[in-house]
Amino acid sequence: MSFILRRISTTKTGKQIIRDQALPGDTITLGRDAGNVIHIADLAVNPQHATITSADGRHVRVAASEGLGFDFNGRTVDAADIDSAAGAELRFGGHRLTIAREGESIILLVERIDELSQSSKDVDEAKAFSLAGVMPGKRMGAWTFGIIVLLAFLIGPIWAWHSFRGVDERPQGYHADMAWSSGPLSSAHANLKGDCQACHVEPFVAVTDKACVGCHTGEHKAMSAAHANAPTAMLLAARHPPGVGEKVLAGFAKAFNRPQGRCVECHTEHEGAGPMPATPQKFCADCHDGMKARLIDAGFKPTVADAADFGTLHPEFRPLVRPGPGGKLVRAMPGKGTLTDYDGLKFPHDLHLQATGGVARMAASFRGRYNFGNKLECENCHRPDADGVRIKPVEMERDCAMCHSLAFETVGGVTRTLRHGEPDQVVADLFAYYRSTPPTRPLQLGGMERRRPGAYAEGQVYNIYFREVAVRPSRAEDAVRAVFSKGGACYDCHTIVPPAAGNKWRVVPVDQTARFLTKGWFDHDAHKETDCADCHTAAPQSKAATDLLIPGLRQCRDCHVGETGARIVKVETATKSPCAMCHEYHSDGGKPWMPARQRKKKIAMVTDRPPRDAYAVTVITGPARRHLYDVTWRAPVLGFAKRGG
Repeated sequence: MSFILRRISTTKTGKQIIRDQALPGDTITLGRDAGNVIHIADLAVNPQHATITSADGRHVRVAASEGLGFDFNGRTVDAADIDSAAGAELRFGGHRLTIAREGESIILLVERIDELSQSSKDVDEAKAFSLAGVMPGKRMGAWTFGIIVLLAFLIGPIWAWHSFRGVDERPQGYHADMAWSSGPLSSAHANLKGDCQACHVEPFVAVTDKACVGCHTGEHKAMSAAHANAPTAMLLAARHPPGVGEKVLAGFAKAFNRPQGRCVECHTEHEGAGPMPATPQKFCADCHDGMKARLIDAGFKPTVADAADFGTLHPEFRPLVRPGPGGKLVRAMPGKGTLTDYDGLKFPHDLHLQATGGVARMAASFRGRYNFGNKLECENCHRPDADGVRIKPVEMERDCAMCHSLAFETVGGVTRTLRHGEPDQVVADLFAYYRSTPPTRPLQLGGMERRRPGAYAEGQVYNIYFREVAVRPSRAEDAVRAVFSKGGACYDCHTIVPPAAGNKWRVVPVDQTARFLTKGWFDHDAHKETDCADCHTAAPQSKAATDLLIPGLRQCRDCHVGETGARIVKVETATKSPCAMCHEYHSDGGKPWMPARQRKKKIAMVTDRPPRDAYAVTVITGPARRHLYDVTWRAPVLGFAKRGG
């Protein structure tokens, strides 16, 4: 059911023009006031004359609102119930309202049938109701208003401030200088409600940075190095050209001791109870959008690309990589093909992530011991750190040794292993092993009881065995060479430098980059519900450890859009991402600063996710650094402790 307002206009030639307008809701107002749905400009009609309602879509009730009724069937009534199918005509002043029905809609036809009422015809409504005759003139009114403003907001506040400038505590009541307060303090500064002088150090002087850093010392010291180390001239050149209005405001700010670059340009106070409003993205985009061209014009070499919004205009990531073994970290250039990072390891991701094959079968065999699945997953080797933000470097003893064993001897039920990370010690252990132990004794020699020397020496087995005993110390060199050569325990995972010119076997040091994107912040803990392969899409096909597998801009844009929701990539789950989500200014331990109320609570967590029935907390030690505790977990079945945090 719906109401349709129908108006009929007649042209000079006598042609009628019919216009229909659908009216929302089931209640329609009618009157002289322009705010009514049906507006009738007739002084014979009250401003809020009547309401038209329909509860069932068929029957219509018309009720007068302000005591003045309407004509219905030749008599004046205050209310009328009408069947829209039968129709009816009502009169309001010089206008006729016809109610009819077409299909499922109720038609309200409004027509002017008479001249306007005499009061509207002969008298100008504006003049009739004007108070110009009793009000003072414009000049007098302007002067009066100006004097009132001067007394209320200048002379009065100055007098009130001067009267109580030496008083520690004012009496209760209203004081004229309270008119200068722009509102209540935010919850962050609620404790300063009665201590205005904590920020407003001097009267008629704007709040300075010195007043802010008196408390916010840590944030001030941790300002972004990218901005703090940049020349002032370069920072000014990077700013967008101010418009006429901005230049005028800058002039007023300078006149009233409001220099540029103050804390309050980003952080606004007196916004009412609640948190201080976050700085909008526009504050960053004002400089970084089109900054490259402005810096070039000013004679500076730009070091960063233009950026305005993550969803529409953002440069490709430039991670820190090592272009060669043992090289220094350099920032990769975008658009240069596949990025590589030489960290000293050899690791085929595709082989370890296969759902079938020897690696998968080995992982399945360790399910009950190491909490593996039917195949290896990324988190089986790449474990988060204590706060879940970053991924720990891969360690042989913790992440690899369960499959890649370095054992070479068992003595009395104890397994001896090569010293991982100590190539000189590996060489020494192998030489000591071959010098101190005989070769495997052949079964044909029996128990070695006393026999005649001549007859005993004639046996071929005897000769072969003791010949092996004699040359066994020299076998150590072969064993060392095998360990550090292709197919050996060290060669398969590490880059080996063979001995030359008297040097020893050398393993290229492993240097895993802890943070590839140093200009932005990424928190793995915030993405823990996402599968690793959703972002690291190239990992299942990677055949070399040198492949850089960190996500690019395209992978991040699958979820993250700009502050306003703008995007150039189809997004299934949109996460609005302003600049401050990933980029620091005031840093908090290397990450974007956040209020204390949003920081993580003091919790204990286990990084390798042990089974609930096998592990229990036995010891909680250490200070609550970064709102975390050190936890010692003990496995009763295995009989050894694991540490997590």
